[in-house]
Amino acid sequence: MIKRTLRLLMILGSLAGALEREQAHAGGFMIPYQSARGLALSNAITAGVKDPSAVYYNPAALGGVDGNNILINGIYINVRNSVKNSRRKSVNKHDDNFLATLFANYHIPGTDFTLGIGGYTPFGLGTTYDRAFTRFAAHRTELKTLYLTPAISWHPSKYFSIGGGVSFVHASGLFSRSLCFDVATGCATPSALEGRVRLTDTANAFTYNLGVLLKPTENVKFGFSYRARTDLRFDTAHVNLGGALFSRPRTRAEFRPIPLPPVINAGLFWQINPSWGAEFVYEFTRWSEFKALSATFSPVPLFSGFPVTGFSFPEKWKDTSALRLGSFYNLTENIELRGGISVEETPIPNRTLNPAVPGADQLTLSAGIGYQWDRFSIDLGYMAIFYKERNIINPELEGLPATGIPFSGAPGKDKYETFINFVSLAFRYRF
Repeated sequence: MIKRTLRLLMILGSLAGALEREQAHAGGFMIPYQSARGLALSNAITAGVKDPSAVYYNPAALGGVDGNNILINGIYINVRNSVKNSRRKSVNKHDDNFLATLFANYHIPGTDFTLGIGGYTPFGLGTTYDRAFTRFAAHRTELKTLYLTPAISWHPSKYFSIGGGVSFVHASGLFSRSLCFDVATGCATPSALEGRVRLTDTANAFTYNLGVLLKPTENVKFGFSYRARTDLRFDTAHVNLGGALFSRPRTRAEFRPIPLPPVINAGLFWQINPSWGAEFVYEFTRWSEFKALSATFSPVPLFSGFPVTGFSFPEKWKDTSALRLGSFYNLTENIELRGGISVEETPIPNRTLNPAVPGADQLTLSAGIGYQWDRFSIDLGYMAIFYKERNIINPELEGLPATGIPFSGAPGKDKYETFINFVSLAFRYRF
């Protein structure tokens, strides 16, 4: 029975990967909302998660999930972001994005252990702009990730449980922009010493997550979770070089490892009365580990004889905090109403903000509803993410050139505006 169930869980995890589509950015390029119920509660479910998505939110909570379950989520992300400079405006063409997540759990009979598995996408990015907007801005940037995570929870008493999981991470990336190689003028005027670069690659990695759940009373829970750092090593990137500069248009490149940062969550859940519950969560993300986006090329000579060795774009992101509050109310025995609010800092400082990842401090408002009938349940969640408008002056709109070559940046003030709609629909079956 256990072997058959484990085989089923692995098949379901693979199915979640097959359903993956384009992603869009939230805080930095993290997508923390992995279930319809979590979305409706603004992700304030570190201690109060009660379905198999505990694999992601807090694996220690798997033991408290009622029955053995399969949970399938479909998520639609609508992005509205634009960049404006000197009356010129470009809108991100990656406006509609889809992804899917899948979770399942199994209580091992006669033991204090529960198994779980999840296929989900906690990081992703998709931005595309017109090349005519600026000469050296990022044209297209994509990051796709898939986490496949088997997890286990040990719950020796009703007051305490621990859990953890090991994740296999598959990622693919695309980076496209124009570069300046005019040492004399810095491309202050249109120059023949301009080129285009497009890099693509895939990477595999492993990471882990841990969780603790404490229940000192019947109505109060404390939850803690830690998701470890993952380094994406795009070290065999395919590079296409365009323009009149290059005598050989294709080569290879090796990126400096791109970190998917560690995340810590601490949650306090309170069952206020039999129908009403609420949770407050503090989230800390160590984005300061993302210092630069760098790549080293195999030697590529220009027609002028000047070698192209790669590029380096400083990022220098900072650590961030988020505060999340979610609450639910059981309107009837079968219907649960949900709502939430959160505030989150941006990791991107003014001096390195650029169109590839147009982040800002954000406020989220969310709501949802759940309906349960016998062994089947359906959940619907909606979230609106309001980004603070950013008006800055830096050279990043035109982009930094290859290492060591100066150039003239775009004049004037850059204006970044972003708004995101999230909609999630989930189906769960308990067997």
